[in-house]
Amino acid sequence: MYELFVGLLEPYTFLALCLTVALALAWRQTRPRGRALKAACVVMCLLFVFTTELTGYLAMGSLEWAFPMSAAIPKPTDTLVVLSGGLSVSGDGANLKVRLGDDTLKRCLYAVRLYRRSGGCRMILSGGKVDWSKPGPTYAAAMREFVVELGVRPDDVVLEDKSSSTYENALYSKPLLQEAGEGTIYLVTEAAHMYRSERCFRKQGIDVTPASCDHHVGGLELIPTTFLPSSRGASQVVRAAHEWLGVVWYRLRGRI
Repeated sequence: MYELFVGLLEPYTFLALCLTVALALAWRQTRPRGRALKAACVVMCLLFVFTTELTGYLAMGSLEWAFPMSAAIPKPTDTLVVLSGGLSVSGDGANLKVRLGDDTLKRCLYAVRLYRRSGGCRMILSGGKVDWSKPGPTYAAAMREFVVELGVRPDDVVLEDKSSSTYENALYSKPLLQEAGEGTIYLVTEAAHMYRSERCFRKQGIDVTPASCDHHVGGLELIPTTFLPSSRGASQVVRAAHEWLGVVWYRLRGRI
């Protein structure tokens, strides 16, 4: 129900559905067709605006500007908490193939970079499964295999493999972090996902330092195509809308 609710409220989907309904009413209506056509024009204009690169830039910036790239160097006594993202599994049995999603891959790569800067520190990989009925390893287990291949010492890796959401990432990581002792806790996820993630951890009483990666918002070049609809602009608006809807949902549920 939540995924359907979020999907229908994403700007591109919502406006496209509204435009379809408005045009259908305009087609069915006998003359004069003024109101329906006016509504269709309004929706068309909104659809135009919400799919430009300028709007996409502003939408993503509303999430990312508070979490710029950091030059912090963790210490060996610090802890990295790496949140899982997507994961794809194909085949079965001996032919089972696991592939980290792009978001998970980027988080892990950035965490390994921080790990190397520290000279080796504790790393908590957080992620169970979204659908526990599906075969394959937990997200945390798949992430562990990847980071160990990149040189992270197995003894430095701790798995939190129960969570199915950002809220549960924080909830189930809490007891593991309470055992960590002194040191800074660095939270690793994308810049656009950091707002909701950081607040989930702080709601659990965990003081974290954002270590954001995969920034999409840099300098904006104002050229004619910046003000035209594009797939990039639409995808950025959809990404930002998904996060802000998640923030609203989490606030209503008391999770942040």
